[in-house]
Amino acid sequence: MPFFSLNGWRLFLVSGLIILAATFGPLWQDAFSSQSLRWAIRFTARSSAILFLLAFTASALFRLMPNRFTRWQRANRRFLGLSFAFSHFVHASFIIAFAAQGPEQYAYAVTPDMVVVGSIGYALIILMAATSFKATAALIGAKAWAWLHSIGVHWLWLQFVVAFGVRAKAGGPLYWSFIAVFMLALAARLVAWRLRVVAERRMA
Repeated sequence: MPFFSLNGWRLFLVSGLIILAATFGPLWQDAFSSQSLRWAIRFTARSSAILFLLAFTASALFRLMPNRFTRWQRANRRFLGLSFAFSHFVHASFIIAFAAQGPEQYAYAVTPDMVVVGSIGYALIILMAATSFKATAALIGAKAWAWLHSIGVHWLWLQFVVAFGVRAKAGGPLYWSFIAVFMLALAARLVAWRLRVVAERRMA
């Protein structure tokens, strides 16, 4: 199947199946042990980060570098966002399973502050996913929709950076790479926003 034929709900379905197959296979083989659950949590954190970045940068990258990939990315921004939401809720299910299986390990790894911040993030994900359709977006109005999604994506961006920063300081060099990509993603959005503002002023 050609990559660019993955559009809309097909993209959502394929990405979801890949995430489930990649995580439940090893989990099943290892009898859902605490170690395999920790691995699944890390895997889905990274798959969520990648899908989030693709949605987060979709419009900005198309403005800065219009090409076949960024055109596909922008056209599928909504489904990349929904795929991210699915990945992150699979991530949450593994965290719940890990907490149930190893409450002492969970208490050691997760602080109350992390629970509060994570809960806010998940609440925003639910609201953004629920308003990713024309009918529900119309219910809250264009202005409220714009505020919700702007606050939501930037909160999640910060949440990822902080979480990966903690992992990086603990000795995970891969997470420094993720942090660098997240910084570049925000820079791309800011540059694209500035170019749009300048263009609008010239047309005014």
